[in-house]
Amino acid sequence: MFSLYRNSALTIIKRGWTLQELLASSKVLFYTQDWSLYRDCTTANHKSDGAILTELHQATGIEELHLKNFIPGVDDARSKLRWASTRHTTRAEDVAYSLFGIFQVSLPIIYGESAPGALGRLLGEILTRSGDVSVLDWVGEASSFHSCFPTSLTPYGTRSWMQPIPSGPSKHNGADLDEGRKLYDALARLSSPRFVAGRLDLPCIVHRVIKVKLLETSSATSDHDYELVASGLAPLRLEPSSRLREGSGASLPYVIVRHWSPKLLDLFAQDNPGSLLDWFGRPFNALLLQSPRHTEYKRIASDCPISASVEGLVSVVNSECRILEIV
Repeated sequence: MFSLYRNSALTIIKRGWTLQELLASSKVLFYTQDWSLYRDCTTANHKSDGAILTELHQATGIEELHLKNFIPGVDDARSKLRWASTRHTTRAEDVAYSLFGIFQVSLPIIYGESAPGALGRLLGEILTRSGDVSVLDWVGEASSFHSCFPTSLTPYGTRSWMQPIPSGPSKHNGADLDEGRKLYDALARLSSPRFVAGRLDLPCIVHRVIKVKLLETSSATSDHDYELVASGLAPLRLEPSSRLREGSGASLPYVIVRHWSPKLLDLFAQDNPGSLLDWFGRPFNALLLQSPRHTEYKRIASDCPISASVEGLVSVVNSECRILEIV
C-alpha cells in the first residue's frame, strides 16, 4: 500500500488522510467540505506550498523535511511511532498493519490476533532490525504480548529523552581513562537487541535492587510509594500502581537496568573514553525488571517513569554489562 501511494501521480485527500497517504504521496491536494481547494491554493501540489506545509507540521508534528521527502525504514523509529500515536483505525490491528510500509517491514497480516499482538510483532521487528532501544522508552500499560512493549501507540506521543553527548576535553586522569576503555570494550562485546519467539534478548547495564521500602505518603492519588536502593545507584523513589515485595538483601527479585545498544557506541570516540564516562554519570531512563528465578525477566512498574542516577565514577567503571532475556 505504501508503494502504491508513493508511485501514484496525484493523491487527492477528501476526508482527512492516513499517515501512509500523507507521507508516501509525492503530490497532495487538500479540499474543504464544499470541494473547494484548501486556502484557494491552486498549485499542483500542496506539499510545495510553504503556508500549508507549516500547517501540516503544526497539526501532525511531522517535520517539513519528512513531509516533502519521506524515506521509509526503521531509522528514527521513535519519531515515526510518535507521528502515529494519535491515529485510530476501524479494525484494531490496522493500527500496526498500517505502519508496515512506513517502517518497510514485511510481516504476516493476521486479523484476529489482537491489537497488542500486531503492535508487539511490529515493535519486535523494528527493535531487532534497527537496534533502536528508544522503542523501550515509554510509560503506560504493558502489553499482554510482551512486558517491554506498550498495549497501544499512545505512550509514544511523548518524545524520547536522552542525555546529550558530552563535548570538549576530558577532565579525567589517566587511570580513569584506562577504566573507561575497559567499559567501552565491555559494551562493545554486547550483542544487539533481538526479539525472537516472544523473547527479548536485551543488552543492559544491570543494577541489582538490594532494598525495597514502602514509604509514608500524603498523596491521595498514590497507592504505593517506595524507596529503592540498587547497587551503584543513588536511592530512588517509585510510585507504581501495583505492590512491590519489601525487604532487603540478595533475595529480592528486582533489577534496575539501563537498556543499551552497541550502536550507541558510534556516538563516542574510542580514543576518548572520558566522554563515555561523563555520559554514564548522568541521569538516565531506567526499566525495573523482576525475575523470580534469575533466569528470565519481566518488566514491571511500566506505569511510572523511572529516572536513575549512578553514585559516582566508581559505579560507572564497575558497571555490570549483560544480556538479559525478557518475556
